Amino acid sequence: MTENKGVRITGVRGIIVKTSATLTFTRLDHIISVQDIMTQEKALKRADTIENATHLFKEYDVVPYPKAGKIRGFFRRKIEELIYLRPENLISDSTSLLDLPQLLEQDSFRFVISANEIAGYVHYSDLNEPPMKIPLFVLFQEMEKSLWDRIKGRITEDIIHEVFKNQAKEYVKERNKARRSNVNVDTGWTGVFCLPAILSLAWHFKEFKKIELSDDKIKLLRTIRNKIAHADRNLINGHADIRQLVEAIHLCEAVSKS
Repeated sequence: MTENKGVRITGVRGIIVKTSATLTFTRLDHIISVQDIMTQEKALKRADTIENATHLFKEYDVVPYPKAGKIRGFFRRKIEELIYLRPENLISDSTSLLDLPQLLEQDSFRFVISANEIAGYVHYSDLNEPPMKIPLFVLFQEMEKSLWDRIKGRITEDIIHEVFKNQAKEYVKERNKARRSNVNVDTGWTGVFCLPAILSLAWHFKEFKKIELSDDKIKLLRTIRNKIAHADRNLINGHADIRQLVEAIHLCEAVSKS
């Protein structure tokens, strides 16, 4: 096997279209990144031979090589040979957490580069680290607020009965209850609807010009949002779950821009 030498590493921003569409996300990207969830290089368990790596495969999918010095390659579970680092194994330490799920869907891990040296390692299971939920929470909030601001002035009881045939009475009751509690301020329909209901109303008002927002997609957004909102719930339970997370991120971005 030939070792790759002199590989030039570029930031992910030049390869993946940045998902941060607003100043809020641009600022957030400068505050939090893959560095906040990766395993630092000094903490990695390493090996010089496939034989030495074998016992580590009980706990790790990937074992860096060599045991000391600069990391130049890795051993991987179920592959009986040393693999030298390639550009596709590497990402910049400034990689946005919103970009990361798409990268880890393509392959389950990446080594993180800083100043042309390996600074750390990130595995798909790291998507369950608490900092990962911060930009996702902001992304969903941005989408929900953007939609609500566009539709709140157009909602009437007639529309509620048209869109929500089975739940209309409950929504109207909730709105009337809020009015009685805030006699000096008319809050309208604010606080009455959950995310799926807001999405359904926005669909009714034809706010989505290039998106087919099916019931399954609304359910997906609700599911991911609930995982983000609850500290006791993981974003993913396995590598296959990353596809749903990536789809939800793309949907949020598309809805906000629609």
